[in-house]
Amino acid sequence: MPLEAYGTWEEALARLGETRKALLALLQGAEPAWLSTPLREGAWTPLMVAEHIALVEESTARVLRRLRRLASGESLPPVPFVPGTYKEGKPQAPEGVRPKGGLSLEEVLDLLQRARGFLLEEAAQADPHHPATFPHPFFGELNALGWVRAAAYHEAHHLKALQEAFSR
Repeated sequence: MPLEAYGTWEEALARLGETRKALLALLQGAEPAWLSTPLREGAWTPLMVAEHIALVEESTARVLRRLRRLASGESLPPVPFVPGTYKEGKPQAPEGVRPKGGLSLEEVLDLLQRARGFLLEEAAQADPHHPATFPHPFFGELNALGWVRAAAYHEAHHLKALQEAFSR
């Protein structure tokens, strides 16, 4: 689904609210054994997927902060861009957003809450239409609206995979 399908700033933020409710309900309603079992051989556990979602949101919030600073005219040093990689046609999480694992459900829920708070705090101060951009590893140059749409896409993507795995 193209990022534009995630709509306006308000629509993308609303989608983030909807997917977070569903993600929390899934995690809190699941058996502990399912939460700590890899989804398939060599894959992450559901708790690791949730940890990854939180790490991506923290990263997105930092990008929104950078874009806000650029929009205000601040001169910032360049950040090295590392393009995303694919394995067997699937995007691979960049190093900084790979889960470490080993967290309890409570720790993951706390991480999700803190990351979402940070994202919403930065989103509240962002200008979704300012032309300042920052490169996304898989979607290329995105402005603040693009980054919020990418966050909405990302959580929805992983939520769908978790829901499918849970229903098996």
